[in-house]
Amino acid sequence: MNKTDKVRLLKFLTEEINASKVSIFAEFSRLTVKGLEDLRKEMKRYSTRVMVVKNTLVKMALKSHFLDEAAKFMEGPNMLIWSKNGDESEIIKEVLKFSKSSGNIKLKFGVLNNELLNVETLEKLGSLPSKKTLQAMVIGGIKSPLSGLVYNIKYPLTRFILILKTFSEQKEKGND
Repeated sequence: MNKTDKVRLLKFLTEEINASKVSIFAEFSRLTVKGLEDLRKEMKRYSTRVMVVKNTLVKMALKSHFLDEAAKFMEGPNMLIWSKNGDESEIIKEVLKFSKSSGNIKLKFGVLNNELLNVETLEKLGSLPSKKTLQAMVIGGIKSPLSGLVYNIKYPLTRFILILKTFSEQKEKGND
C-alpha cells in the first residue's frame, strides 16, 4: 500500500469512526475467509460494515480521542465493525453472538457515541433489550398510570349516569 492510499484510508477510517454510533474492534486471528464473509453478510442486515484494518492506521484514526486507552488493545490482526445508523444494542448483540458461536473472534474494545468501552461493558450492553423494546417499555410505563387515572376519573361519572338511568327506568315503570 503506497502512501497516498494510506492517507486516504486513514481519512476514511477517522471519518467513519467519528460519524458512527458504534464501532467494535475485535481480533480475528482464527477466523477463516468464509467466516469473515458470513460475519459481513450477517452484519449487513443491521446496516453495519466490517473491515480488516492495520493497527497503525487505527491508532492514528483514534488519536484524537482514545490513543492512550486504545493503543494497548492494538496487537495482532484486528477488524473494525461499525455502523452509522443501526441499532447499537442489536449490533453489539449480534457481534457477541457471532463471537460466541464461532469462537474465532475476540472482542477487544468498542466506541459508542465517542466513548471507549471495554469488553465487559460491551457484554452488558449486549444483554440489554433492543432500543425499540426499551422504548416500548418506557411508553408502556408512561401509559399505564395514565390509563388508570382516566379510569378512576371516568368511573364515578359513569356510575352516576347508570344510577340516574336506573332511577329513570324505575320512575317510568311506576308511571305506567
